[in-house]
Amino acid sequence: MKPAHRKGSVVDTTLLNDKTPSVTSSETFDALATPAAEGKQGYQLKVDQFVIQPNFERELFVRRAIGNQSDIYVSRIRLKSRANSHHLVLYDFRDKTQLPAIDQVRDLRNPDNTLNLSTVLTMSNHVFLGGGTDTNSDYVFPEGTALMLPAGMTVDLNPHYFNKTTDSKYGENYINLYTVDKSSVKYVVKTIDFNNTKIDLPANQRTTITTDFKFLKDVKIVALTSHNHKLGEKFVIKIKGGTRDGEVVYESTDWEHPNMINYKTPIELKKGEGLTSIVTYNNTTKNKVSFGLTSEDEMDIIFGYYYEE
Repeated sequence: MKPAHRKGSVVDTTLLNDKTPSVTSSETFDALATPAAEGKQGYQLKVDQFVIQPNFERELFVRRAIGNQSDIYVSRIRLKSRANSHHLVLYDFRDKTQLPAIDQVRDLRNPDNTLNLSTVLTMSNHVFLGGGTDTNSDYVFPEGTALMLPAGMTVDLNPHYFNKTTDSKYGENYINLYTVDKSSVKYVVKTIDFNNTKIDLPANQRTTITTDFKFLKDVKIVALTSHNHKLGEKFVIKIKGGTRDGEVVYESTDWEHPNMINYKTPIELKKGEGLTSIVTYNNTTKNKVSFGLTSEDEMDIIFGYYYEE
């Protein structure tokens, strides 16, 4: 269960439907070394190389088994992706009785660029675990904290690539989950996933959207980051309620590589208090832009980690 709620062209179908795990690419891309090869403990997951046809955005999902026979504690998540990757996100599933097939590639868009509704339905079952717009990031959890993943865990890997050229491009993604012993973990973190879908950006206009979110119990926030698309100029997060009401605790002006802030002193919030996202967009296009799943649409999401005592 999520910790809170919000108030407030014709294409080459043979390329799109190509589900082969390996294709030939002339683009240079080196694999990410496994944790074991680095002398560390952990697990590696991969999205096998796939084709992105010309003038198309390809976003897909594939459920992978981590391979952990016991509970693990993840203290670091490292991502490596091919060029033109818009995002790479790792998800858990809220309802474990409604899981997609293991290792099966599920495209978000059909060959005619319409949404694949069966894939969209699986997205409603997602719980954020890690990753984001910076698809070559290396995130280390604050000291003494870790993300616990239970034995036999499977995760949904979600890469999104865009290809604005007249040639075929390729996607490929690696994810390293570095683990630590339970004895070194003082607090097990949970994830923040505050998503505002009420976005309406008039053409040729700068717009600021403010959205409040609240927690349903006392929490201590240890990390925050943001997610929006290319029209977003500035993403600010403020505390909502309590003695620190209105205090700015996060700011980012780079939508492609948003700041990921670890708080040495956790942000303590009481039940009913929360966070406010304040996002300034500059819609320089001739069309109205709303919430959506492509890089031409917009988003307004707060991601992060917290724990309860």
